[in-house]
Amino acid sequence: MRALILPVILAVTPALADPGPPFAASVVAQLDWGIFCSGEAMDRAAAPDTDSGFIHVPRRSLSFHWPGVRRVPAALGLAFGVEAMAQPGMVQPVEIRVFHPDRPLPERWDSTLSDTAASLVFFRFDRADELTPGIWAIEAHDGADDGASLLYRVEFEIVPAEALPEMVHACEATA
Repeated sequence: MRALILPVILAVTPALADPGPPFAASVVAQLDWGIFCSGEAMDRAAAPDTDSGFIHVPRRSLSFHWPGVRRVPAALGLAFGVEAMAQPGMVQPVEIRVFHPDRPLPERWDSTLSDTAASLVFFRFDRADELTPGIWAIEAHDGADDGASLLYRVEFEIVPAEALPEMVHACEATA
């Protein structure tokens, strides 16, 4: 009986689950994701529906140091995110939602999905209380229909920093 219980417990424990496959609606022409070192100074934009009350706004274009990777070490200064572009001829407001495994409601802010340039949305670990292992998700919802339509969703597995020391050390070297 014990041999059957352990696999069932492991299968239903979200903290031990792998991230689900990324999803993109037909209006999304390009969807990329990854992790980057984010030690540089950034501007801020008001985002009252986030824990900090603001989002980071890069002063220059950013690239993923680890493109296509969704396993993220929980370390200050690391960021994970999604870069998306709309189909030709489309520009629309979107509501970004970031789901944490230990919070019942997502953080939210407004953005735009455009066909002229890819938009980068990301979460950066700024405070120790944010370093929560488990499955996190970044979603974009259609802002024109009050967020009812999901445009994309990418899940990330946040793991203790010790699980991926090479990433943590690489970011420390760039700080």
